Amino acid sequence: MPVNPKRGVIPALLLGLALSACTASPPPPPDASPLADALAAALTTGDLSSIPFVTSADVAIKEYGIVTKGLGGVKPTVEVADITYTQSTDTTTASVRLNQTYDLGRNWQFPSLATLYDDPSKGWQVLWAPTIVQPALDGYTRLTVSHPSATRGQILAADGSPIVYNRPVEKVGIDKSQVTAEQAVASARQLAKLVDVNADTYATQVANGGPRQFVIAITYRQGLVPKGVSNVPGALIQPGTMSLGPSKTFAIGLLGSAGDATAEDIANSGGKFSEGDIVGHTGLQASQDSALRGTDGAVVYLTPRDPADVMAYPVPTDSASPSTPTDKKVLFNAAAIDGADLQTTLNVNLQAKAEKALEQAHGIAAMVVLDVNSGAILAAANSSAAGANPYATTGRYAPGSTFKIVTALALLRTGKTLNTKLNCPKTVTVDGMTFKNVTGYEPAHNGSITLRQAVAWSCNTAMINAAMMVGPTALADAAASLGIGVDHDLGFASFFGSVPSPTEGTAQAGAGIGQGTVVMSPLAMAVEAASVASGHTVVPYLLMDDIGQPWQPADATPAPDVTPLTSHEASQLREIMGAVIDIGTGATLKGLAKGAKTGTAEFTDNGKLKTHAWMICFTDKYAIAAYVHVGQSGAAAAGPLIRSFLS
Repeated sequence: MPVNPKRGVIPALLLGLALSACTASPPPPPDASPLADALAAALTTGDLSSIPFVTSADVAIKEYGIVTKGLGGVKPTVEVADITYTQSTDTTTASVRLNQTYDLGRNWQFPSLATLYDDPSKGWQVLWAPTIVQPALDGYTRLTVSHPSATRGQILAADGSPIVYNRPVEKVGIDKSQVTAEQAVASARQLAKLVDVNADTYATQVANGGPRQFVIAITYRQGLVPKGVSNVPGALIQPGTMSLGPSKTFAIGLLGSAGDATAEDIANSGGKFSEGDIVGHTGLQASQDSALRGTDGAVVYLTPRDPADVMAYPVPTDSASPSTPTDKKVLFNAAAIDGADLQTTLNVNLQAKAEKALEQAHGIAAMVVLDVNSGAILAAANSSAAGANPYATTGRYAPGSTFKIVTALALLRTGKTLNTKLNCPKTVTVDGMTFKNVTGYEPAHNGSITLRQAVAWSCNTAMINAAMMVGPTALADAAASLGIGVDHDLGFASFFGSVPSPTEGTAQAGAGIGQGTVVMSPLAMAVEAASVASGHTVVPYLLMDDIGQPWQPADATPAPDVTPLTSHEASQLREIMGAVIDIGTGATLKGLAKGAKTGTAEFTDNGKLKTHAWMICFTDKYAIAAYVHVGQSGAAAAGPLIRSFLS
């Protein structure tokens, strides 16, 4: 019988469909992304305890600790880049590509791979391999890092010569590797007495230090280590360098200090500082630390493991019998970036002269010298009694009669003239409070006197009577026109004074003679003198930018709305300050300065009434303010300091 061709086709078609059903694609693999994300998070924190591993989790955690312990605790930021799945008849795997970034001062970035296996009964698990941490790792190597130090920038004088730079020093401490733990603590106390540091504090530091640590007690300039240090068991004198000025005290309140990072520095740095780093602690060294410090380098090495840590897992694929590596291999190298030099306006000779002049002061005293036209800070000196405190630029003291220049300007703006008559009685009462002139005020100068005479002779009662005639904001406005009472960011700790506004009653009366709640720094009062002398509102500066202009902060706020000092106003104020020298309390500067003003301000110290002593002046070159914390009067205590400086 003939075969029907159509009947022969049907079985073949059915057979094809049956075969197609047998070879259908397997179902998609389970989603591995939750475990991939968990692994990335675990590598970021360094805690692998929650990750399921194919082999023992203890092995993986131990391995991870071995390969990363040389990184100093630095952890990467790890993100999942992509996941590729591979399926066979009996296995499903996922290859996870991880993008890793280590912040080592500069970013070290690389990808790594992790292999995940899908266990039908347990779900996805990670196959541990050191290459998950870094592709170059194997069972014989680990990662280590070193940080080549950046050279700290110098602080330069106005002429470009270095004031502060890395000078040789000697670090003195106890080397615990050379003595027993018990002897180390005993030696710490013995050394502390020799080098004059707190014995209890230092002994505790030594006791808490590592078993082989060199615990520094103090750092000396080269050649100044006290005799007998080398006789202390375990004592070590280690040479080094440190960013220092020409002497221990030279402009210390302004320049500040830098030294080894303290435990507090390290704890508060968010990982930025580590033991051995040099950190600015005060003054310019602190405020400009990030620029001066620069950026340490970072070198990451592939380093042989200690023999006890070799696990040979997994066996390298390129060698059946791998040999243990003996040499370091550089995986990442970022050179150190040295710190920037800091250009200042300081004049080393004038700073030294100012410090020399302050030697004759008793107790705390300060002097600030500005370029009379530009406001550049040429010197900012403090007496030895001030220690490292920056009183010259940050002090907050009642300015006394030096503030009468502000009151005079406020009066001139009401239409008064230098010859306007003011009443100078022996006392004046405002809202029940009685004010009087300073002890020793010449009785012949009471009565009706001119504004010029009232400032020159420093009549408190006349200036109080006058202050009550101006508006409640007039004194603050006049102060701002003279550059004071309005703060500016100069790149270091500074205070331009505070003048309450509005004022009335006794507050207005006290402010009129620089008392009450008016406070100023020596820097501020030097600015007042400079504004009068130059004929414009002066903003002082110490730091210069790369093109020789006064430094401005990156986030500088707009200058406050201040009524400018006019040339006519300044001319009248110069005449008043000239009269202070010619006929008034500033006669000690006759022939040395063109204008001046003395000031004496009462304050209470432990229940005793004392007086601050001030004097400001200007010459053709300089505007100067001298301050003595406790002095008989401006003329008697502060005047001689300026005279010594100018002579």
